[in-house]
Amino acid sequence: MRPLLATVLSSVLLAFPAGVSATTRHHQETPLIVVLDPGHGGVMEYGNESGAVSPDGTLLEKDMTLLIAKLAAVDLQKMGYRVYLTRTKDQHVNTPPRDWNGDGKIDKVDELVARAVFANQHHADVFIPIHFDGSSDPSMRGTHGYYCPARPFWRSNLRLATLLTSHVVSALQKAHYPDINRGIATDVSDVSPQEWPDYPWFLQLGPARSHRIVATTMPGALIETLFMSNPMDVAAMRKPQIDAAIAQGYADGILAYFNGKTSK
Repeated sequence: MRPLLATVLSSVLLAFPAGVSATTRHHQETPLIVVLDPGHGGVMEYGNESGAVSPDGTLLEKDMTLLIAKLAAVDLQKMGYRVYLTRTKDQHVNTPPRDWNGDGKIDKVDELVARAVFANQHHADVFIPIHFDGSSDPSMRGTHGYYCPARPFWRSNLRLATLLTSHVVSALQKAHYPDINRGIATDVSDVSPQEWPDYPWFLQLGPARSHRIVATTMPGALIETLFMSNPMDVAAMRKPQIDAAIAQGYADGILAYFNGKTSK
């Protein structure tokens, strides 16, 4: 791990063993629950668990997603939310390994299903996978979001993706980084092939399928925060003030989604 990242990681809350319990404004209020899902993590057991990598190979998506999730969790806790992270260190979420979808094997599908199951088990009000993008075109940069249109709460998915994307972009621009809002798209439109030809949705966000997918029970949106393949975006990620701005953007987007409410 690069020294700067290690330094910043050591300055934030490094473990959420049972989630972050927020102090409510009234003893009878129940905090709204946010599950943040730092993308990737772990070793090469299921394939590329590092995610996208910077051009010089020193910055990994899995480290950046975890850093932003931890920083955002602190911001959200201060706002009054209860926050859980699907992972708090560089490991698989499906630990110990389990066949979550009941198809008779344990593979990368179970790793992604485990994240949705985690959100369900923690009774989340929103589920947010945090990612950073990559492209064969190094000029591609900016922030964009995905939502699943094949859910009963798809309008909430769309609203969440829209607010998260716009607030991350706004926070970065306020931090004097000229981020670009690349907009919102359905997960079906993503150019990366999914696991099965007849299941075009993201495995963390899509509808349930027997012996394939366990679906989340709450709205969710996956955000591609910046591009690991763009030198300008990568240079920005190396700055603690930019990382703090990204995290604040996530927190502000969640606050806007809940219309400023922090409790049920």
